[in-house]
Amino acid sequence: MTVDWKKNAKEIAGTGLIGLSAGLAAVFFHRAMLWLIKRMVEWPSEWSWWKFSLMVLGGMAAAAFITGLMMKYLAPDAPGSGIPQVKAAYHSGKMDFTWRLIFVKFFGGVLSIGSGSSLGREGPTIHIGAAIASKVAKLLGEGPAAKANAVCAGSAAGLAAAFSSPLAGVTLVLEEIAGGKNQNKFAGRSLFAAALASSVVYALNDGEACLPMGPDMPMHWKVLWLSPLVALVAGAAGLLFQWTTLGLRKRCQASPLSRPVKLTLGALGGGLFALIAFGLTGQLGVFALGEEDLLASLHNQISWPVAACLMFGKIAATSLCYGSGGCGGIFAPIIFFGSMAGIFVHGLAAPWFGLTPEDQTLLALVGMTACLSSVVRAPLTSILIVMEMTWQIHVLPALMVAAVIGVFLNRTVFAANFYDETLRQDGIVIKE
Repeated sequence: MTVDWKKNAKEIAGTGLIGLSAGLAAVFFHRAMLWLIKRMVEWPSEWSWWKFSLMVLGGMAAAAFITGLMMKYLAPDAPGSGIPQVKAAYHSGKMDFTWRLIFVKFFGGVLSIGSGSSLGREGPTIHIGAAIASKVAKLLGEGPAAKANAVCAGSAAGLAAAFSSPLAGVTLVLEEIAGGKNQNKFAGRSLFAAALASSVVYALNDGEACLPMGPDMPMHWKVLWLSPLVALVAGAAGLLFQWTTLGLRKRCQASPLSRPVKLTLGALGGGLFALIAFGLTGQLGVFALGEEDLLASLHNQISWPVAACLMFGKIAATSLCYGSGGCGGIFAPIIFFGSMAGIFVHGLAAPWFGLTPEDQTLLALVGMTACLSSVVRAPLTSILIVMEMTWQIHVLPALMVAAVIGVFLNRTVFAANFYDETLRQDGIVIKE
């Protein structure tokens, strides 16, 4: 068998460019978002209630309307997380993403999430990574098969960069985007691209974990025995989110209102729930990414009544922002209310079982895994994301139990996972 060294060198160079580009795009995307969140949400939250309310709702509405206009006139395929679009493109062979899509996904995501809309950054990062990969493949003159492999590599690099989770980036491609199709051909490129993208993030973020928690925590038997209960509660939260979001999305698709108006109304609705949660708890986690409150929950700084309020507020706000067609993902919000579900269960069980603060943290990780599995139905990805974000290895057995329960709940209640159901609403059925 003759080795085509020229072709291999071209693919290696192209994959390297994809990984580096996706990593840089993810870092700039996140930093631009945080810069805007600080000015549009965090600083104004110190003002009087009415002044803050007017500021944040006005900012969210304006950002959503502008994003809707960009989608309508520049990139009609930009709504949502981007993962369903990448999956549909991969299976249809139509992988010619436009520069306008990259522009709208980047700036629309920064505007929407940065102004306070409850959405995640990982979906747009994956979409941007896949689109960059298609451009690199076209530049190098790669054929359809090689371009498909490049798009998988870009998708893996996108998730790897978003959550500093290179292995989860690859498993997402295997479990969700490609669905096991041709994995022997794209796995190598995806691993390389994901490794480079996450290396860029580590280098620019001083080598910290996405959710820094300190040394690895030992897992006690109480955590393992309570994991199924946490998984059921967190999984139920995920099912509630899928049901409400898909129902709202279906109604919005049937509405005669224009896309900018739908996005504006969704952002205003989400903003109202976030304001209510802020008024009740003093926490801003229902707005935007909610990263500070998520990290606080893992450091035992959120009580269980507050966690319950934030969980339901986040579900409602994210359903409205995403269901109306917002430009953002769902991983970060799902992880958020999965963590809050774990804290809620810990708060109720602690007096009976003598649980420690470390147990609360581990049960929060269990809730994150279960909730993600109950929506995305990708157990390996859910486990690896939580482990790679937190660098906690001892909790692995509990995460495995949680992932199984989460997937079981989704299969019991829904015909397909969240992304496949959104594609079905769009009239797309993928036959794997």
